[in-house]
Amino acid sequence: MRDLNRLIQWLNTSTLQTTNNPLYQVIKALIEATRQLQEEVAATIAEVENSIPGDISEATFLTTTLEVGDLPNSRQLLAGTNITFDDSVANIRTINASGGSGDDNVVMSDGNQPPSPMDDGNGNFIYVAYTP
Repeated sequence: MRDLNRLIQWLNTSTLQTTNNPLYQVIKALIEATRQLQEEVAATIAEVENSIPGDISEATFLTTTLEVGDLPNSRQLLAGTNITFDDSVANIRTINASGGSGDDNVVMSDGNQPPSPMDDGNGNFIYVAYTP
């Protein structure tokens, strides 16, 4: 913005306003439009910065690939025996289990000791078929 103010000062001290007023008006309008655009961009950047969550260093993430380089607390979700993943719907992973009787199901856990049950983010536990 400081540079734009300096441009306006230079434009005003030039003889262009008296020698070629239409050109002066065009240049002044361009400088003002640029100043307005800078303000709008700065406001948009501030909005985006305010919408980014703060410290996520303690958050945990389930990932489809090993991403501990970018997400140190991430856990790669691997399909175990008789488990398949269906990622055909965007942003949704369906876990399919086969090989069991279909009668017994267990809550999926995070694999830590002691295990913590996993849910879908809405409080609904994720169940998988249990095969003894």
